[in-house]
Amino acid sequence: MWNECAFAFQLTDEERVYLQAAGIGDVGVIRQSLEEVDNPQFNANCVDYMGRNALHLAVDSENMDCIELLCDKLSFECIEEALLHAISKGLTKIVRVVIEHPNYMAGEDKIKRMDYNNAFFRTEEKSQFSPDITPLILAAHYNNHEMIQMFLARNHTIEKPHVITCLCEDCQIKQNYDSLKRSRSRLNAYRALASPAYMALSSPDPIMTTFELRQEMMKLAEVEKEFKKGNIISRTAYNLFSCLQTEYVTLVEQCMNFACEMMDLCRGTQEVEAVISDNLEASEVCGTNVRDPLGRLRMAIRYEEKKFVGHANCQQYLTSIWYGSETAFLQSWSLVRKVGLSLVAAPLLPLICIVYIVLPTSKVSKGLRCPAAKFATHTVSHFLFLVLLAAATFRVDDSSVTHSVSEEAVRDNYCTSTEERKLFLKKMLRPESTVITPVQILIILWTAGHLLSEIKQVYFQGLKEVALNAYSMLNFFILTLYIASYTIRIIVDLKIKEANHCYNATQQANEFLVRNISYMNITRTKDLEERFNNFLFQLRLNATCRQYMYFLEASRFKWVAHDPEIVSDVLFAVANVLSFARTIFLMPAFEVLGPLQISFSRMLTDIARFLVLFALVLLAFMVGMHNLYWYYGLQRIAKMVEIGNQTFAVDEPASEPFEGLVHTMFTMFWAMFSNFQLASLPIKHPNFHDDVQYQYKDGMIRTNSSTEVVETLA
Repeated sequence: MWNECAFAFQLTDEERVYLQAAGIGDVGVIRQSLEEVDNPQFNANCVDYMGRNALHLAVDSENMDCIELLCDKLSFECIEEALLHAISKGLTKIVRVVIEHPNYMAGEDKIKRMDYNNAFFRTEEKSQFSPDITPLILAAHYNNHEMIQMFLARNHTIEKPHVITCLCEDCQIKQNYDSLKRSRSRLNAYRALASPAYMALSSPDPIMTTFELRQEMMKLAEVEKEFKKGNIISRTAYNLFSCLQTEYVTLVEQCMNFACEMMDLCRGTQEVEAVISDNLEASEVCGTNVRDPLGRLRMAIRYEEKKFVGHANCQQYLTSIWYGSETAFLQSWSLVRKVGLSLVAAPLLPLICIVYIVLPTSKVSKGLRCPAAKFATHTVSHFLFLVLLAAATFRVDDSSVTHSVSEEAVRDNYCTSTEERKLFLKKMLRPESTVITPVQILIILWTAGHLLSEIKQVYFQGLKEVALNAYSMLNFFILTLYIASYTIRIIVDLKIKEANHCYNATQQANEFLVRNISYMNITRTKDLEERFNNFLFQLRLNATCRQYMYFLEASRFKWVAHDPEIVSDVLFAVANVLSFARTIFLMPAFEVLGPLQISFSRMLTDIARFLVLFALVLLAFMVGMHNLYWYYGLQRIAKMVEIGNQTFAVDEPASEPFEGLVHTMFTMFWAMFSNFQLASLPIKHPNFHDDVQYQYKDGMIRTNSSTEVVETLA
C-alpha cells in the first residue's frame, strides 16, 4: 500500500491521464499527450504504481494503433518490458509488430554490440522480469513455437551457462556478486534450453540435445539440491523472489518426454531407424564408412535413458534386428521349442563354428550372424565352460592321482604291478604335467579364445568404452586370473621336470620299490613310506642340485604357505567363483528372472543404508559396555583346573566376553543372534570366599556386591 501511494504521488495529472488512455486504448488522448514535448511535467516513459508503462497497458488492451504509436516515442527499455509482457500473454501478433518496429530494431542492434553479461548486474526494481530474461528465453519458457521461430529467424540465441564447477573470472565475479542470482539465472537458461519447441527448432539433432541436457541437469540437481524438487508455494509472475515451479528434476523428465514424443511421431521402420541411428559419427568397417544403426540407442543406454530405450517403437525395431531376416521364425516360437533347439545345437556347436569360419556365405553362417544366434551360442559356450570348470574342480580327468589304497590292492595283497607303483609314486612324488590333461587343455583353449574376443572388442570399440563397461572389466579380470594361474602352474611343471631330471628321481624311485618289494603289502604301507622318505633324504644329501629337491615333495602339508602351486590353485578358485557368478549377467535377458535381479540390486542399496544405522547403534552399545567392563577385562584371576589326578592354576580374564574392545565387539554382535548367555555377564572375583556378604531388603543374601551395579546395568 505504501508503494502504491509513493508511485501515485510521483505521477502528474497529465501522466495519470496518459496512462489511463493507454489502458483503454484511446489513441487521441495518447497522441495529444505525446505531442506536448515541451511540457516539463510529462514523461512518456512514466510507470504506474505497479511498474507498468503506457505500452505495457496498451498490450493489455490489445490496441494495435496505440502500440504502434507508443513504439515510436518510448525508450527501448520500455518497449522491451512491454514485449516480454506480450510474450507472457501469448500475443503473437503484437510480438511480431513490436520486434519489427524500427525503434525496437535500432535498440536491439545497440544491445547486441554491448556486453550481454552486463544484464546480470542490472537491478530493475520496477520490472516484472529478471534482467537475465530475454525475449527468446521467455518464449521458450512458454514453449511458444511461433514466437521462438520469429526470434530464431532474427538470430537470437540462448547462451548455455558455464558448468557449475567453472572457475573462470566471469563465473567468479558473478558468484561473489550474488550467488542466488547466479543460480536462478542458470536455472532460467536451462528452462529455456529444455523447451521442446526450442530444441526442435534450434537443434540439428534434438535427440542428442535431449540426452546431453538431461545429463547436465541431473548433475546440477545433485549439486544445487535446493532447486532439485518442485515447490508448492503459490504461483506468481516472474519475480526474482517468487518460487520456481519448473526445476531441474521436472526439466529432466520434460526432456525425456520430448524424446519419447518424437518416437511416437515415427510412422514406419525407416523413420525409427533415422531417429535411433548415428547420423553424425561413422565407424570404419572393412575400410568403408558405415553408419551405426544403433548409435543413438547406445548413447541412451550409456546415459540410462530407460524410458526412451523402453519405448514401444524402439523395442520393436530392436526385436527386428535381434532376430534378423534369417532367423525371424524364432520370434514366434515358444520358450520350450527355443530351449529344445539350444540343447540339440549344443553338441554341434564346434562343428557349427567350423562351418561359420570355412563357409562364411552359407545359410548357416548368415543365421549365426544375427544377434539372437550369437547370444544363444555365447550362452551355450558359457555353460559348457562351467561344466569344464566343474570337471577340473573335481579332477574327473585325474583319477589316477590318489592318496588311498584301492580295493584291488587289498584283494591282491598290494600287488607289485606297474600300475600300483605309479599310484605309490603319485602319492610320494609331486606329479608332472598336471596341466596337460584333456579338461585343462580345453579350459586353456577357451580362455585364449575369449581373450582374443576381448582384444577384438577393445580394438573396435576403444579402450575407454570397454573400461566403462562393468561386464567387460569383469571378463578381463577373470581372464587375468586364469592366465596367471596357468602361467604359474606351467612354471611349477617345468621346475618339477628339472628336479626329476637332476635327481633322476622317477627311475631311482622305481628301483627303490623293486628293492623293497617285500614292503609293498597293505599291512606294511607305513613302513614303506618311512623307508621312502629316508630314501629321499639320502637322495637330497647325495645330489648336487639341492635347490630342486623341494619340488619333489608331494605332500602339501610339507609345502611352504606361498608355494607356487598353492597360489595357482587360489587364483584358479577365485576365477571359478567369478565365472559362476558371472552367470547373473545373463539373467536380465529372461523376463522372469530379470526383474527379480533388478529389484534385488536396488534392495542392496536399502540394506547398505540400514547397515550404516545398525553399525552406529552397535558401536554405541559396544562403547558403553566397554566403559563398564574395561577394568575387569584386563584383570587376570587364577582358576584351579583338574586334569586327571592333578590340579593346575590357570589364569583367565575376570570378564572374558569383554576382554578388550575386539572381544566386546564380537560379544555384542553375537548377542543380537541370541548366541550370548546372560550368565556370562557376572564378573569373576579373586578371593571369592573373602568377600563380604550383604543382606538386602528382599531377604536374599548376595556376595561380590562391588560389581553388582555394573552387572545389573549390563
